[in-house]
Amino acid sequence: MQCPKCGAAMNEVPAGFAATIHRCESCHGIACKDDALEDLQRQWFLWPKHDTRDLDTGMARDGRRWNDKVDVPCPACGAAMHRAQAPGQKHIRLDRCTPCGLTFFDAGEMTDLRYDTLADTVRGIIARLRGV
Repeated sequence: MQCPKCGAAMNEVPAGFAATIHRCESCHGIACKDDALEDLQRQWFLWPKHDTRDLDTGMARDGRRWNDKVDVPCPACGAAMHRAQAPGQKHIRLDRCTPCGLTFFDAGEMTDLRYDTLADTVRGIIARLRGV
């Protein structure tokens, strides 16, 4: 699989219970199928201390330089990916392939998404109610 942003090879990386992602070791972008992302989000909810930085090894400032590269081909199926904003996080602009359900995260975007999920909001409310 080739990175849709920089063209370098993407390596398969185990992530979560049964999930696998593909990570570009050059620009540190991450390609993730819907089922793998759902698995990761469950993991974030069940184990809130789990850190995504072991998967998302790039820095957000480096990832932002790829934000302007649009109309990229899906690394899995070759279809044109479209831009989508992460729900509730308008500053995160993802590249999404509708036909095969793959999302591409620029470096730092997955970690950013992880630390601002609904589950984190719910956990924060519960912690405040408990006085923790």
